Amino acid sequence: MPYGIMINCTAVLIGGLLGAFLKDYFPDKLKESLPGIFGLSAITMGVTLIIRLESLSAVILAIIIGTVIGELLNLETNLMHGLHGLESRLPLSLNDGQLDVLISMIILFCFSGTGIFGAMNSAMTGDHSVLIAKAIMDFFTAVIFGTTAGYLVGFVAVPQFLVGILLFAGASYILPFVTETMLSNFKACGGIITLAVGLKIADIKRSRVLNILPSLVLVFPFSLFL
Repeated sequence: MPYGIMINCTAVLIGGLLGAFLKDYFPDKLKESLPGIFGLSAITMGVTLIIRLESLSAVILAIIIGTVIGELLNLETNLMHGLHGLESRLPLSLNDGQLDVLISMIILFCFSGTGIFGAMNSAMTGDHSVLIAKAIMDFFTAVIFGTTAGYLVGFVAVPQFLVGILLFAGASYILPFVTETMLSNFKACGGIITLAVGLKIADIKRSRVLNILPSLVLVFPFSLFL
């Protein structure tokens, strides 16, 4: 059962609604300080996953080749353009600031490296800890952005659930062909992506994290042959 996905989506829904309800009472200093803490938390998650690797050469090669593919395909840029293209089709009366926040939330909650890795890891290992930790951070993130964009932030949980379930189902079909070494390297690869997410959230090093995601697929054959 995709318990991690359900917990994560529920946290976003409740957090967004709560933020919109408390927007007149939420202190500005919390809005400024919490994102840095979220970044440090993601960095910690990444480090704990990286130390589980079995084959350093397979993981590094997957990260490098995967990033090259992602950059050549412009995954993150194309996703941004696609979401901005939906703006005119949305039957919503939002100002530019609210739309920008909403698009940022869709990317952060639905297509983040941690979320994609967490859903796949949950299906293949039964370990929901990554998604549960992400749910805690997403809850407070949704609260913060709910104070800006209103109740709509909470309903980002709907596309987030659909994306998570698709990843969960797809990863379940891969599981019978995966060895313990592959799983360990997959977790380490996801840890590197989570570390990059943390550095970006903490505003330490900004990188196009979505362009690294092909490495999560490449790490399986590289682990097998190397």
